[in-house]
Amino acid sequence: METGNDLELVVNKPDPQISAPLTLAVRRATDAIREETRALRANPTADLKVFEYGKSRALLDLTRARTMVPPGLMPEQLKEDLAEFKGVLQENIDLLSLHMNAVSEVVEMLSRTMIDFDSDGTYQAPFPEPSR
Repeated sequence: METGNDLELVVNKPDPQISAPLTLAVRRATDAIREETRALRANPTADLKVFEYGKSRALLDLTRARTMVPPGLMPEQLKEDLAEFKGVLQENIDLLSLHMNAVSEVVEMLSRTMIDFDSDGTYQAPFPEPSR
């Protein structure tokens, strides 16, 4: 016969079957992010729209599955999968940030060029006088 304490240990023990949907969702999300990162590395001008559905689906799956597993009851393998996902996500964020910074620099340069082209010079600062 089980006492109340024995029952608590059984109920509060990590269960891989209960966490299986979350484990699967984390692995799918990791794969989706990896695919986008690979595509960006292979072709910096790749159209990322094709990855949008996969990432949105992965986020939906993660959101649904995470409610099934309390953080204290995650099996060790799931924790390892989450740590791997975090690393893959950080790599993707870093690469996307690099691309966004490059785009910002190009936009700034084009904006300055367009302003200079349209300007008649009226409001430009005069060249500094040569030192005497």
